[in-house]
Amino acid sequence: MTRNETIFYFALGIINIASGVLDIEWLNYVSKPLLMISLFFFYFQKVKQNINTSDKTMLVSLIFSCLGDTFLMFQGKNPQFFLLGLGSFLVAQLAYSGVFKPLGITNYNKRYPFIIYGFVFIVFLLDRIPKGFMMPIVVYATAIMWMGVTTAERQTNPKSYRFVLIGAILFIISDSLIAINKFAFPIPLAGLWVMATYIAAQYLIVEGVLLGKTVK
Repeated sequence: MTRNETIFYFALGIINIASGVLDIEWLNYVSKPLLMISLFFFYFQKVKQNINTSDKTMLVSLIFSCLGDTFLMFQGKNPQFFLLGLGSFLVAQLAYSGVFKPLGITNYNKRYPFIIYGFVFIVFLLDRIPKGFMMPIVVYATAIMWMGVTTAERQTNPKSYRFVLIGAILFIISDSLIAINKFAFPIPLAGLWVMATYIAAQYLIVEGVLLGKTVK
């Protein structure tokens, strides 16, 4: 992305984080959906001349990420919005995996850290998750760990590889913080850490995929 696009995106991210810390609800409602909308627009502008199936799948992931963000904003009003948000992000993670997987496999050993982390994390939450949430969270945790695996096994140029892999790890950290804060114990300034890692994660993934197209 261009320097101005990057500045705009992170400025919007700072505004969103500030809205959460300062509890300015209307600003959160405006700024949060705009994060993924802006990434969608920036990505589309880069690929529209030669858009392919992988690009369309990336755009689907950003659309469902935006839906997930929107649903999660209202989870305090109705617990069902949490599940709707989870379902939206499940589609986003599967779409990301679909983008990364066709690029090839380098080393099967790279998948084990993600598998081990996912297993340990699910076991940690088992006794803390309400029964109605158990299956959706286990399915989602499996999906996001698989997304991590596909980023670790990509074959692309080194800069693209690093960006996307770090983005995936930050995405997993962000989702882990949400689960811990919601089901295990409260995390001080949870909203700040969740959004900071999420904002960086989505940027790095999108920028990394674009670098895979342009950097040889």
